[in-house]
Amino acid sequence: MFDLLVVSDCVLDLYYRVKYLPIRVNDVALTSEPVPSPGGACNVAVVASKLGLKVAVVDALGDDYAAELLMKMLNEAGVYTGLIRRVKGAYTSISNNIIDDKGRHAFIGFIGAGKHLKPTDADEDIVKESKAIFISGFNIPHSATVRETVMKIIEAGLRDGSSLFLDPGPAAGVIRSHIPNLTRVFKAILLNDSEAKALYNSGFRDSIRLMRGSGGTFVVKLGGKGALLISGGEATRCPATKPSRIITTVGAGDAFNAAYIMGVLRGLSDLNSCRFANKIASIRLGVLSIMDLPNMPNAVAEFLNTRRLP
Repeated sequence: MFDLLVVSDCVLDLYYRVKYLPIRVNDVALTSEPVPSPGGACNVAVVASKLGLKVAVVDALGDDYAAELLMKMLNEAGVYTGLIRRVKGAYTSISNNIIDDKGRHAFIGFIGAGKHLKPTDADEDIVKESKAIFISGFNIPHSATVRETVMKIIEAGLRDGSSLFLDPGPAAGVIRSHIPNLTRVFKAILLNDSEAKALYNSGFRDSIRLMRGSGGTFVVKLGGKGALLISGGEATRCPATKPSRIITTVGAGDAFNAAYIMGVLRGLSDLNSCRFANKIASIRLGVLSIMDLPNMPNAVAEFLNTRRLP
């Protein structure tokens, strides 16, 4: 049995460190050797594994060196990769992450084999045995077979009593049209402020109002301002945890997702899960690659012991 099944959007991140951004036409920006790291939803998988959860990934990768490197890192992090299919002749999705001395970033990437995920990749027995399922919505708008696969996993998860979590990604409004009754399907929807506005095609305040009236649970990630938990018709602020240092903010939202799910699975309230997620996200800010994060199997117990919770 797996604690967490991560579905879709597994990417190989390549980090490049430069002195400044933006890089303009005719600029020459030198960097040290690129640092490879799991990216996309596989950030969630790796952080969840480092927190002590038993994690598996369902996705499609290419038959290239990028896939070999990504699979190697996932295995090193303790993530089960037996459900990842290699697509002959396809390239693995890659994100080139350019980071400057102030922690700012820019991305250049492409969607590769992940768009070839198909319903036969979803093992219903594995879904049945998974306590929680995390779905990344990034590839849903780009591929009919990804949409079919996600719907199959959602139906199986609901039937078998798994807790479902969604990060809709940049195309949140499109996701809402593809997956009806979002708030009835997902235990929590995890998104940032831009995605919150896209979800309802509205301004931020109106989106929050609509979320409050939906009856669902949302966690809106606000970067250095912490997060906003919307549950039971109420909106509650979760203050940010001040990081000891900031190397990059890339993947901090994914680390938040993993920690929030961990908190829920370990019996924390939604609010305390949100607080715990802010703490883990702040730790992620201090490393370049998530592979550099320490193993933290006792993180929830330490969190409960070091602060007085209501």
